[in-house]
Amino acid sequence: MPGFIDVSNMSAEEVRRLGHADDYDEAPRTVNRYTPPPQVTFTADQVWSLAVAADRINEGYCKEDQWAYNATPPFVQKKANKAMVKEWLRTNDFIEVTEADVIKGREYRSFFNTYTLKALTGTLSDFDKQALKIAQMETFTGRNLLEFAIVSCLPSTARREQARTELKREVYNSEQLKGNIGDTIVGDITVIQCRFNPNYNKFRIQARMGEAFVDFWFSQELTGELRIKGKIKDVRGDKTTALNYVKITG
Repeated sequence: MPGFIDVSNMSAEEVRRLGHADDYDEAPRTVNRYTPPPQVTFTADQVWSLAVAADRINEGYCKEDQWAYNATPPFVQKKANKAMVKEWLRTNDFIEVTEADVIKGREYRSFFNTYTLKALTGTLSDFDKQALKIAQMETFTGRNLLEFAIVSCLPSTARREQARTELKREVYNSEQLKGNIGDTIVGDITVIQCRFNPNYNKFRIQARMGEAFVDFWFSQELTGELRIKGKIKDVRGDKTTALNYVKITG
């Protein structure tokens, strides 16, 4: 019969193979595979300048969103720096960045690149190692979420470390406060740094007294220039002097 093949003289195996022959007559199927969009990349200047912009807007580093719960309805007063940086990168929005932010971002990046020398001595903490790694990165992608979170705090970290280095330099060139342990001293101070320590529920005060540097604990925040009375608790080898029993006299 036309259109049919005589298989009467074929073996079972030949018939089986013949049955599969038609499979190759079909046109090859086209498989539409998903192709992900190209990965967006950001330069180091872009990422660091956004971190500086967030630091400038928040007047420092804000780890988590700060809410105004006494308002109706409550609202976010300050958005976390890392959230701002990630959102700007996600939307490719650089409208908040100023030329000064770009310059400052390069300065802070260069600061952390100096950690290369510390790395050779093995004195870097885990955080310092991460900061150095980020400072050495030339480009970033959307996969660098951890790096985006860390870089958002690096401007404030660099500023704090720079201030600490400058203070050490000033202390090194200063004079030791005159007096012995237990002596009562009265004088004018200029507060350099005031930090609250929750472990002691007090403020740690660092101040300049004339050409000398003193520090002490106090129950309240102090700023500016003050006149104090206290006793010398310790005379340290780094030219700083610890005080106790401090009172504000003017």
